[in-house]
Order: sequence, then structure tokens, then C-alpha cells
Amino acid sequence: MSLSGTLFLLLLGLLIFGPAKLSEVGKQLGVGLAKLRSVTAHFGSQLQIEMEDARKEEAIAQVSLLQATAPTETSSSILESRTEPSEGRRGDASHG
Repeated sequence: MSLSGTLFLLLLGLLIFGPAKLSEVGKQLGVGLAKLRSVTAHFGSQLQIEMEDARKEEAIAQVSLLQATAPTETSSSILESRTEPSEGRRGDASHG
């Protein structure tokens, strides 16, 4: 807000509320803004905590999914390695 806009609002407040009430209104406005900042800070921290919890739960779900599928993949890899001879074994067989 520009300086001219601020001065206009102060003059308007002085005309509407008068000099005695203007200081009281300013104090109430300050208290209200302080409460608003406090509430928004609390809301922001709660939102951050919830987002971190959601990330942790997602990571746990991914790990659980990997662990659930890992034995199947390992079993199929073991079966493949047993059915196909490795190059080292072929080399040993041809030299021996």
C-alpha cells in the first residue's frame, strides 16, 4: 500500500471514529491481526505435519509393496539362473 493510500485511510478513520475512538480501534485492529497471524502460523505448522505424515505413510506403503513383490521376483531369478548355465561354467566345461 502506498503512503498516499495509508494517509487516506487514516484521515477517513479519523472522520468516521473521531480522535478518541481512533486509537481504540487501532489497538483492536492490532490485537485482531496478531490473533490472525497466530492462527495462520498454527494452521501452517499443522498442515506441514500432516504432509510429512502422508509422505512417511506413502514411503512405508512403497516399501511394503516392494517387500511383498520381492520374494516372487527373487524366486523367478533363482529359477532362471538354474535353467540357464552361466558363461563361467561354460568356459570351465570347454577347458576341462
